[in-house]
Amino acid sequence: MAKTLTVRIEESAYRLIEEAAAAENRSVSNFIETAALKRAAEEIFVPQDEMTDILSDKGLVRRLKSGHRDAAARRGRFA
Repeated sequence: MAKTLTVRIEESAYRLIEEAAAAENRSVSNFIETAALKRAAEEIFVPQDEMTDILSDKGLVRRLKSGHRDAAARRGRFA
């Protein structure tokens, strides 16, 4: 179900967003939603090339798994 959100932004920022949305033939609301979702995904997920580097480091993977087991068993201190 769609939610309504009220946001206060400067007039100049709104004009820029409005122009960008119009250039893509989209509503301001859709433009903001799409931009927010894209940014959230970039913040949450690791790029594939970085994930490949992580997974190729066997020592790191071993330490991550050990840390995961410790966290699941509630061992250690978590700050």
